[in-house]
Amino acid sequence: MKKGIILLVGVAMLTACHESLEERAEREAKEFTEKNCPTPVRENTRTDSLTYDKESRTIGYWYTLCGQADNAEAIEADKEKLVGILRNELKASTQMKAYKDAGFGIRYVYHSEKNPQQVLLDVVFSEKDY
Repeated sequence: MKKGIILLVGVAMLTACHESLEERAEREAKEFTEKNCPTPVRENTRTDSLTYDKESRTIGYWYTLCGQADNAEAIEADKEKLVGILRNELKASTQMKAYKDAGFGIRYVYHSEKNPQQVLLDVVFSEKDY
């Protein structure tokens, strides 16, 4: 009987210390941003931050487009194609499986390097998209 109670208390303590998926998303976004951002420019793109919005349960990837990719007209002309590429990459992502399974939103925001206030592309995917 005593062993059963000790086991139950141990399980309860482990469960109480277990972080929720929402808490994990918030922690991982903060840690990634603090350790890695801004990233070096690769393929005309720099990662500025990773965020988690509690209210909407949305993970946000914030980028800056540089060089030739920093072209509002080209982004607008190919917007449908670019959104399709992002959707397909998200569908194929195994790293995002837990978040996709839990119905989190995934947001991608691309800003201009030349004009940082200009949003070149802002797309949010919900579970129906992946």
